Amino acid sequence: MNSQDFLTINLVGAGAFVLWYLVSRGGPIQPTRLNMKAPDTAPTVLEPAISQAPDHDAPSSAPALARNSPINHSMTPKMKSLNVMFIYNGHSWDAYEVLGVPAGASIPIVTEAYQTALRRCTGAESAEFLETAYKAILNKSA
Repeated sequence: MNSQDFLTINLVGAGAFVLWYLVSRGGPIQPTRLNMKAPDTAPTVLEPAISQAPDHDAPSSAPALARNSPINHSMTPKMKSLNVMFIYNGHSWDAYEVLGVPAGASIPIVTEAYQTALRRCTGAESAEFLETAYKAILNKSA
């Protein structure tokens, strides 16, 4: 087999591969169409059922069923978001994450984290950033 036969076989093989690829991929892919009239199939987020412990100090004249019945909030359609987002310097930030506390932390814990972060702060811009995060949490809880 000489080099010309080898080149011919490789060109025929490559051509066959390109032809197979073009034929096998089918026609143009149609874009997905948005159907606004279709029913919503997205799952709804439900809060877990919250039950209250029975009140042993309730007056005995109250019906037993009313005293011991759990409070069921399982049909609440949406969960409350604990995150507080704020925009600083054109970027969106989570205030709790900036201060290093868990989302939904109480105001005393947030204040303590803010004061600790201010003590460790080195520049005026960093202090301004921390203050913006702290004020965002205070405004959300007020």
